[in-house]
Amino acid sequence: MKIKNKTGERVLNLGEKGFTLIEIMVGSAVAIFLFALVSGIIKSQGNIFSRQLSLTQMETNGRAAVDFLSRSIQNAGYNISRGSKFLAASDHYISTVFDENDDGVIQNNEIITLSVSNIAKQDTETFTITPYFDFDDDGQVDNTETQDYEIGLALHGPPFNIYQFTPSKNDISIVKNAVVRNIDNLVIRYFDKNNSPLPEEVSLDANGFAIPPYILSKAELSQIRKIEFEIIVRSSDEDPNESFVDSGTYLIGSIAAQSGSNSYSDRYHRSFFKAVSSPRNLVTASFGKILLSANPNPIYCPQSKTVITANLVNLEGDQVSDELEVIFNASGGDMNPKTALLFRGETTSALNYDWASPIFTSTVSASTQIEFEGKNIAIYNAIPVTFDGQFLDDFDSGLKPGWIEHPKSSPGFSRWVVKEGKYKTRETGENESINGCELLRNYEALVNIQKSTNHAEGDYFGLIIRSPSDLNNTTSGYYMVRVVCFSCEGTNSSNHRYRLELVDKQGAFDSILTSVDLEPSEFSFLAGEDYTLKAIVADDVLIGKFWKSSELEPSDNPA
Repeated sequence: MKIKNKTGERVLNLGEKGFTLIEIMVGSAVAIFLFALVSGIIKSQGNIFSRQLSLTQMETNGRAAVDFLSRSIQNAGYNISRGSKFLAASDHYISTVFDENDDGVIQNNEIITLSVSNIAKQDTETFTITPYFDFDDDGQVDNTETQDYEIGLALHGPPFNIYQFTPSKNDISIVKNAVVRNIDNLVIRYFDKNNSPLPEEVSLDANGFAIPPYILSKAELSQIRKIEFEIIVRSSDEDPNESFVDSGTYLIGSIAAQSGSNSYSDRYHRSFFKAVSSPRNLVTASFGKILLSANPNPIYCPQSKTVITANLVNLEGDQVSDELEVIFNASGGDMNPKTALLFRGETTSALNYDWASPIFTSTVSASTQIEFEGKNIAIYNAIPVTFDGQFLDDFDSGLKPGWIEHPKSSPGFSRWVVKEGKYKTRETGENESINGCELLRNYEALVNIQKSTNHAEGDYFGLIIRSPSDLNNTTSGYYMVRVVCFSCEGTNSSNHRYRLELVDKQGAFDSILTSVDLEPSEFSFLAGEDYTLKAIVADDVLIGKFWKSSELEPSDNPA
């Protein structure tokens, strides 16, 4: 085909290489069809991805809910000394107590109260818990450290969140935190030791399950031995397929059915989770138990006393108000008094120790008798109490309790030295602050020695192995083991002679109790080598040793 301009000249010759209008229209139609097809595929893939993501999140949510509830129930009652293991329980909430960090003291964040509720809506239901925990952070839970907390729930219909409610230490307020979201329904069931449903008078369905709603009484809380829970979680978003429908019914009486319709029919996905959990810390005699605690425990020298507290609680974990006699015993140390009367379920005694050994563990027990079903039943409990007089201290933060400066020390002048995080004796002279705990009767003390330069004649270094009972009485003596350079003439250190001495110091006067010369031919005290100076107090016997650290320690009874 030829195209001409007005002058008749040829402008373009398309020949066989061009497209007709029909061809262009057909090509456009095909392109539009392919684009629509690809767009549909992309949209379909996007819907599939969105659906799978939503289902994955839903499954993760369900597993998290099961895990959180199971752990809380299994640990209920662990290491508590006051109050009940379960504080409240119903078909849709539960409150437990356990010592999560295993420090022997219940804190407010170890009161685990879980329930479904809606977000930021008006409360429709309340329940009360009365926990015991350490309000004043003094490391113990007294019988007065308790109060009522009212917990409000907004139950306006699914979806719910599972919230954890934490009581405040300062007032009666509650901190509310969501732990699992998008819960469609929650049903908690309780069983006693005979596997019978709780509460006792609850109605049962055809399968023998308790029909909600129900709340367990205080007496029934102590009977819990097994807990089952059913959770329905739902997706956060509707299925992108508009023709998808998920239909079903809620359990009659359950929290989802109470607050709305008994059935559902919508485009949300749902998944069912069911689990059974048994508290591991509820093996308690039907007549209660006696609880024991020691404060402090362990006891560090120079302290020599700890207070033993006995609490008698019934099956519900409440204090027994009867005025009963408690008998205290200890495998070591002095218990005083040995008998005491309960007052509001509590009584105390004291254990004293004379520090005959630097470390000692005494087994302390308490027992009493209560009347149960016409019989006198003996209740007994025992705990270990440790007296620890060992001192391991780098002195970075100052003197450890029990280490004190001798009153003869000059003002502003300490006789101990800290270098590179390590305690060191002074190069020469008395180290009178290294007296340890004065109450110790049998103990060891040692220090590592490294000579950097030669000593002058008369120089010595050492450590105190026993101080007077009253350091303010400067006329009282103390003992020291020391190494003295008694012949140090000349620069040839291989010829220098040292002596190991046990000294009884009476004020400004020294009385050498015994000594041994360290002959250079048998004992070479060289610069740059590590040596150990050790002192031992064994009853009335004092022992001093000095040896090269890389070699065997000398015997306590040298030939």
